[in-house]
Amino acid sequence: MNSTPQLPGYKLDQRLLEHPLAEIWRGRSFTGMEVVALILSDSGAADEAVRERLVRASRTAALGPEEQQTPLWAANLTATRPYAVTQLVPGQSGAERLLDPLDGLLGNDEESLGAVRSQLAQYGAAPVPAAFNAQHVKPSDGQQGDEQSSHPPQHLAPSSTARSALGRWTIPVVILAVLITFSALYSAGTKIGTATKEQRPTGPAPVAPVSPAPLPSPAILPGIPKPSSAPYLPPVPALGLIGATYTRGADVQQVQGLGLPFVFGWPRPPSTDELGASATTIYRRVTAESTGGVISMEAKIALRPCTTLAACLTDRAAFDQEWTKTFRAPVPATAKDANTWLTVREQKPYTLTMTHAFASEGRYWLVGVAVAATAGEEPAAQRVLNDIWRQTQ
Repeated sequence: MNSTPQLPGYKLDQRLLEHPLAEIWRGRSFTGMEVVALILSDSGAADEAVRERLVRASRTAALGPEEQQTPLWAANLTATRPYAVTQLVPGQSGAERLLDPLDGLLGNDEESLGAVRSQLAQYGAAPVPAAFNAQHVKPSDGQQGDEQSSHPPQHLAPSSTARSALGRWTIPVVILAVLITFSALYSAGTKIGTATKEQRPTGPAPVAPVSPAPLPSPAILPGIPKPSSAPYLPPVPALGLIGATYTRGADVQQVQGLGLPFVFGWPRPPSTDELGASATTIYRRVTAESTGGVISMEAKIALRPCTTLAACLTDRAAFDQEWTKTFRAPVPATAKDANTWLTVREQKPYTLTMTHAFASEGRYWLVGVAVAATAGEEPAAQRVLNDIWRQTQ
């Protein structure tokens, strides 16, 4: 696992830990916020018990974070290498705390996590707990107990590399033995559970996996059910929210595959991006290029689930504040109907923003849309916004 993992909407730039089951990385979101990401290794991703524990730990982190812990910001638990992402918040722990629940061996990762937290502290994260320092940190010969290495390593393993991260601090040999034994046990898979009582264990047996509470299935991340996309409604003569609309028989490209509960029309072949997700909202982007290769039109879409239509309307103000700040777009302010709000910004770039509450396949959603266009593309931007509104009626 030498290459940098690629997560949609995030750029990872510093690996803080390499564990047999997972890696811990520091990076930034597409909005520039610092994040901490836990990504399963190939062996961890291949083990169903590990995946199951990451689901359970991620759901807890998303829906019930403890005090001084950052809630889960994004996750993909069905990817080839599942991952979980939290923001790097001063004074709080983040995704690195999800490492220990993966294997169930209590305390066997304290040194590794301590080394990670020591590095994160320079970016404002919570420092290593005093109990960790008191129990596990000892000065080497000829050094003072409070002296630390001035150059933290960029790459740590749970045994020798974690020891490097702690400079001249001594790590108990028993921890190394536990980790080596644990890796061997996991390679044996489910055979551990069928071992007879007469067999003497070669090391500490992992705690039996705890079945996670039911999740929406499938799910984008804990708390956000994966939408079922409704079929595209071909253009018909109809009024829109503003300006031009697609006419019957218009040659439009259908924008699909973005994990949205609707399909909408685009004037020419689109380029799409999955920008990532927060704990409550997913973000998508669609662009069109001119003949000169310049982006002539861009649509940014935010989607949030609600329990009911009334809950959507209650949540609209908070939703608008989040997605318009993320996209640096004007807040939709003019009510067009009971469930729709619109703002038009005429100055360059021409921008339309809409917030709309709707139901699809028995679920309720809030969608925020910002469409920006260069001069001459204003009618195309109007058609795209109107079509999204029409497809979500």
